[in-house]
Formats: sequence, C-alpha cells, structure tokens
Amino acid sequence: MEVSIIITLIIFGMLGGFLSGLLGVGGGIIFVPIISSVLVGFGLQDPDLAKYILANSFAATFFAGAISSYKQYKLNSFYPKQILLTATLAIPSSLLLTHFIAIGNWYNKETYGLFFIGLLVVMLIRFLTSTKSGELSLSEVKNSRFPITGALTGIVAALSGLGGGVIMVPLFTQFVNLNIKKAATISIGVIPIMMVPMILSYGSHTPVEVFSERQIGYLVPEIFMPLIAGLLFTAPLGVSVAQKSSPKLLKIIFASLILIVIIKTIVSIL
Repeated sequence: MEVSIIITLIIFGMLGGFLSGLLGVGGGIIFVPIISSVLVGFGLQDPDLAKYILANSFAATFFAGAISSYKQYKLNSFYPKQILLTATLAIPSSLLLTHFIAIGNWYNKETYGLFFIGLLVVMLIRFLTSTKSGELSLSEVKNSRFPITGALTGIVAALSGLGGGVIMVPLFTQFVNLNIKKAATISIGVIPIMMVPMILSYGSHTPVEVFSERQIGYLVPEIFMPLIAGLLFTAPLGVSVAQKSSPKLLKIIFASLILIVIIKTIVSIL
C-alpha cells in the first residue's frame, strides 16, 4: 500500500478518534467514508465491498471506543450499570443482522448508501427540532429504556458500520432524556462491547475477493491499523475537550457533523 494512503488513513484515524471521545460516536462516522474510498480505489466491488467496509470500520471503532472509555474511567465519568443494560440487547441484535449481511448478497453499496443517508437525515431533524431539556439524572430513568435503546442501536450499527453512536447519543437525549455529556459517555462505553462479536463474525467468514495475504476474513490490517495509530492519541483528547465544553456546543458540533456526512454520502452515490 502506498505511503500516501497510509498517511491519509492515519489522519482520518486522528479525526475519528477525536470525535469518538468528544461526541461518543465511536468514530465510525469518519471511518466508513475513508475506508470506502480506499477500497473502491483498489477495485473492490459488491457484494464484498460493503462487508469489507463494515468489518474494518468495526475494528477501528472498537479501539476508538475502548480508548475513550478508559479515559472516561480515569476522569470518574463512567456508568457501568447503564452501559451493560444497553449492551444486553445491542449485542444480539447487531450480531444477528451482521451474520445475515456476511452470509448473503442482499446488502449492496446502493442499499447501504440509501440507508446511511436516511438515518442521518432523521437524526439531524430530531436534533434540530427537539425541545427536550435532557436534564434527568440516571436514577430517574427507567432501566428498561437502556436495553430498548441498545436494540435499536445494534440494528443501526450492523447496517451502517457507524458503531451505533450516531443513533445511540440522540436516543439517549430524546428517548431517555439525558444530558448529551452523559449520553456520549454511556454510548462510548457500549460501543467497544458491541464491536467484539461483530468483529469475530466478519473475521470468521471467507471473502469471495481477497484483498491482502494478511487479512483475517474481511479484516485487513493494512486498512484498520493506520486508523488505530491515528486515534490512539486523539481519542483521550476528545474526551478531555468534551468534559470542558457546554452541552449546547456539543449538540451543535454533533448536528454539523451529521450534515457534513450526509452531503459527503450523497456526493459519493451520485
């Protein structure tokens, strides 16, 4: 792989890691477009293309979430009960759908792109029009709302490769009515737990089209390792910045990010 591509992946890894720590989105919202661009440049096509994108996005997202969560733990801003409650349904829902994507040919690039755009548009509208304050404490929230959020997140994560944070954070603020800082903290704790079974699933399947001699299933070290190298230092930085930022600012950044990715995805499909 060319040095310029490796450097590009590292740079996007840095950006994805920072956003992971800042907004609790896991970084997949950045990893998916760059992985797609690199793989398309090497001539990969559907049905394997979408599977390669998802698998390597999950691998990078796992490390982004794990590193960000560790930083949250060090800052005494970590909620294990809510994280585990959310993960109880996030894992089976995401794993089941990931399995059907990996073994079938029904999920192509066009389907993925349309779903991706639709999801982000809905999230953006909800974010901009919401009037909820998001001021409930964790003790005031019904425990059942966390597994429900997890189930919806698992489905979205499997279909989009986003790591789930792009829908988990809005659900926590709208459905659970949490402050965006708590929403992001719980989201980033759930994400690495969700990624483990999906990574194992994609690693256990044999691709039709082989990309590298060193790949494990659909996992390609040449793709996800440079991303991880970039996010190692910026994910903790994102957490630190989030702790010092106002909820209003974080919400504006989140909405702006979604809008940028919507535009980028539409352009790539056209």
